[in-house]
Amino acid sequence: MKQIKYYLIPLTIFFSIVLAQEETTEATAPEETTEATAPEETTEAAVPEETTEAAVPEETTEAEEVAPMDSAATDSANAEDALTMEEEVEEIVAGPLAGFSFGAAPSIGLVSGGTFTNVPIGATVVITTPWVFKMGPLDFTISAAFGGYAGEYDSEKDDDFIGSAQPVEKFNPTIMGIGGNLTLAKLVFAEGHAGMVGSGPGVRGFAGVSLEYLMKKGLNLPVNILVGGEGFISTDMAGAGNPSGWGGLGVRLDYDF
Repeated sequence: MKQIKYYLIPLTIFFSIVLAQEETTEATAPEETTEATAPEETTEAAVPEETTEAAVPEETTEAEEVAPMDSAATDSANAEDALTMEEEVEEIVAGPLAGFSFGAAPSIGLVSGGTFTNVPIGATVVITTPWVFKMGPLDFTISAAFGGYAGEYDSEKDDDFIGSAQPVEKFNPTIMGIGGNLTLAKLVFAEGHAGMVGSGPGVRGFAGVSLEYLMKKGLNLPVNILVGGEGFISTDMAGAGNPSGWGGLGVRLDYDF
C-alpha cells in the first residue's frame, strides 16, 4: 500500500500540471486574438486616411497647373483682340486724307505794282501733302496753292498816268501753283509755289514763323498757325502783257488730318 501511495503522488502532481496548463491556454487565447485583430483593424482604418491625404494634394496640384494655363490662354486671347482692335482703329483713322493738311491764308495787302491802284485782297488755300524730304537740318514738304484776289486800277489815283481819266478797271487775279515749304526746327519756314498768277506765269512766296510746337505739343491741337510775309509776282497780271505783283501780311491756319 505504501508503494501505491508513492505512485499516486507523482501522477496527481502530473495531472495537476496538465490541467493548469490547459486552463492557462484557454485564458490567454482570447487576449492574443484581441491583440492580433486590434492592429489589423487599426491598419485597415489607417489606409484610407493615408490615401485620402495623398490624393488631396494631387488634385490641388492639377488644379493649380490648369489655372495658370487657362489664365495664360485668356491673356493671350485678350492681347490678340486688343491688337486687332488697334489695327482696325488705325485703319479707320488712316483714311485717304491721312497725313494731309489744309490751310487758309487770308492776306492783307500792303504794297503793289503799277497794275493796281488798290492792293488786292483775298485768300489762298494751301494743301500740304505727307511727302517730306530731308535736306540736312531742313524738312521739305510738297504742297499746292490755290487762291483768288480782287484788284482794280483807277487812272485818277495813278500819279504816273498821262491823258484823260479812264474808267475804273477791275480784275480778279487767281493763283494756282505747285511747290513746297522748307521748315527749320518746326519754327522758321519758307514756302514757294510756281504756276499761274493772274493771266500769266508767276510765283507765290510765303515766309515767317510757325507756331506748330506750341499748338500741337503744348496745346495738343490738330492745327498750326503760320504768320509771315506773303508776295505774288506775275509776268502778265491783267492779260495786257504787264508784269506786276503785290505783297502783304499773311496769316494761315492749317488743319491736319
